[in-house]
Amino acid sequence: MTEFRKGRRGKVFLVVDGHPSHRAKAVASYVAGCRGALELHFLPPYAPDLNPDEFVWQYAKTNGAAKRPLKQNESLRDRVESDLAAIKARPDLVGSFFKAESVAYTSY
Repeated sequence: MTEFRKGRRGKVFLVVDGHPSHRAKAVASYVAGCRGALELHFLPPYAPDLNPDEFVWQYAKTNGAAKRPLKQNESLRDRVESDLAAIKARPDLVGSFFKAESVAYTSY
């Protein structure tokens, strides 16, 4: 998070899901230490359609590792990391995950 905030001016609004790690004391302490420069907004429970990450995982599952068998000595982790890197390298594709009507709030 510190790396993400480097060089950014103004307040950062971060939308997160309800994963317990996002509500951990360490996270709350970090946010408090940002002195108002970082604000977390929590998605409602059981609302994957509101989370752009879910579109990434859907794409990865339907177009990535699940479509091709692993090569000999290739780990699933390596394949998934490779698939995610390929997604990251396509800004047009990444942008498309934010165009669904259910995540229109990310455009403001």
